[in-house]
Amino acid sequence: MKVVLASTEEQERYIEELIEQMYTEIFPMYFPDKKIEEFEQLSVLKPNQSTGYNGTLQEAFQIMSSLQALIAILENAQEAEKNEEKYREMYEKNLQTLEQYGYKFPLSFDQFRSVLVREDDVFSRYIKPANKWII
Repeated sequence: MKVVLASTEEQERYIEELIEQMYTEIFPMYFPDKKIEEFEQLSVLKPNQSTGYNGTLQEAFQIMSSLQALIAILENAQEAEKNEEKYREMYEKNLQTLEQYGYKFPLSFDQFRSVLVREDDVFSRYIKPANKWII
């Protein structure tokens, strides 16, 4: 018999927040809205209930740390030019962890390296508004 601890509701919510951060902060930096809509239709970063993730504490921590690492890597993609192999290895390792737990992420490291949208061109319906006031 093996005793495992279940993940908490807060951890599950945090995983959802990290996925939302990918859609609202990271993806708009690299892809147009049409492409992000395709990601939603393909269930990118949506858990596949039939495989992998069983909701244990250890698995939740691995998913959270992998999502955090991918966000950090993609936020600093320009730095990857200096240490491309290191960033690529970290990206692949964290990608494998997510896929192991049923989180689909079919995007390669090179796709993020080559598609970067300039900050002044970014206007996306996916980006969170700075406030809720309509002016």
